[in-house]
Amino acid sequence: MKHFFALLLMLCLLVSALPALGEVYVNKTPPEDWETRNLLRVTVFRTGEGDCMLLQAGGENMMIDGGPYKYRESLRDALQARNISHFKYLFSTHPHDDHIDGLRMIMYYGFEVEEFVSMFPKNVHDTEGNQKKAMAVLDKMQIPFRQIAYGDELTLGGAGLTFYFWPEGRTLDAQCSITKLIYGDCSALFTADIIGDAQHHYLETLDPEVLKADVLKAPHHGLTAMVPDFLTAVDPAYIWVTNYSTRGYRIKNQGDFRKLPVQFSGDGTIILECDGTDWYIHQTLRQF
Repeated sequence: MKHFFALLLMLCLLVSALPALGEVYVNKTPPEDWETRNLLRVTVFRTGEGDCMLLQAGGENMMIDGGPYKYRESLRDALQARNISHFKYLFSTHPHDDHIDGLRMIMYYGFEVEEFVSMFPKNVHDTEGNQKKAMAVLDKMQIPFRQIAYGDELTLGGAGLTFYFWPEGRTLDAQCSITKLIYGDCSALFTADIIGDAQHHYLETLDPEVLKADVLKAPHHGLTAMVPDFLTAVDPAYIWVTNYSTRGYRIKNQGDFRKLPVQFSGDGTIILECDGTDWYIHQTLRQF
């Protein structure tokens, strides 16, 4: 009997040492008191084939990329409709137009921004000059710029964000930042546009617990299939794709194969909310 209780105690300690993961509910009605809880909200805007995500926690706001230029007015109107006038951070994963142009326009439209954050220096060269145009507006509006280092952390309300990137990658897509978000027991992984060789790189260099997440933003708008071992390492309960369902077919097929719920923000804005324990996710089709 003594050995039984010793074994039971050991199992309890082992279970308590494991990282807690949030439960994920898609298209389910949240509890009646949901809106009274301290929530983290991720709004994935309908910007076609482009990344444009608003993070809100503890009364603080942040953008992870801003989508392409053509959606600038829709983004402005959507932010104003949410009574947002101030951002703690604008975060640019990389200077491709379908990621950085919306951030440039947020600054141009006069939203108050505490910091513009990127792993890339202000003078980084990109063939289309997207970074240069964004930095010109940043300087004109006198917005501080911060170049983050590998593994740097930022806080947003009660959420923590950690950034990783691969400067030696052969393209901007391979180099761009990925972001791990933690809010209580809930986690999300934002993968920007990382391609296959970058996914292999992170599998080889990051602790498995860094990759593991409840919810996952599919890499590169679903145009690049995920490396199977990468998808296994993340082991998400839900995937969202910043593209139309008719175009992000590679990720959709992978998600269907794994019987995971997959949603496409190009078809309508997606809202992910968590209280530090559970995620509730819903989408409104054809709405920005």
